[in-house]
This record gives sequence, C-alpha cells and structure tokens, in this order.
Amino acid sequence: MTADSDEATLAVQVANQFINTANEKLTLGLRPEVVAEGLRNAAANFTAFAGAHRQGSVDIEGVVREFRHMLEYYADLHGAAARPATGLERLIEQVKKE
Repeated sequence: MTADSDEATLAVQVANQFINTANEKLTLGLRPEVVAEGLRNAAANFTAFAGAHRQGSVDIEGVVREFRHMLEYYADLHGAAARPATGLERLIEQVKKE
C-alpha cells in the first residue's frame, strides 16, 4: 500500500466514525438537517484549521470542488434529486465569474 492509499483508508474510517456519531444524534431526536448542518460547520472549521496548519492557506475552490463531487455521488446513492439552482444562485455565480 502507498502512503496515499493508507491516508485514503484512514479518511474513510474517520468519516464512518462521524456517520456513527451523526446516527446517534438522530436517535436522540435531532432532525437530519440539523445534524448535516453541524457536520458541514465542523468540516469547514477543521478544513480551515488543517490548511492553516499544513501550508498556511486553504484551496477553497479545490475543497468546494471535492465536496461537490462527493455530495453529488452520495445524493445519487441515496436517491436524493439535486435541485436546480435558483435565479439568485445563478446570478451570484455569474457575478463571481466576471
């Protein structure tokens, strides 16, 4: 095994531990949306910390691209249809590109 594959395996194991914790929160009565928002908040916070710790900056576009890829994969896996962007979201993206 390479170091990259070892890290990928560890990352999946860590993710599964977070999923287990999230499922515990559901059994306590929290709504899935609340748990998901908490996980996103924690992921953003720790991603910023890791970027600052490792290289002093965060490749935000790269992280967003990676997250979107994973989200699309899991949305498809769970049968969740992706909703089209709203007019405001499309306008924001257009302004960012200009």
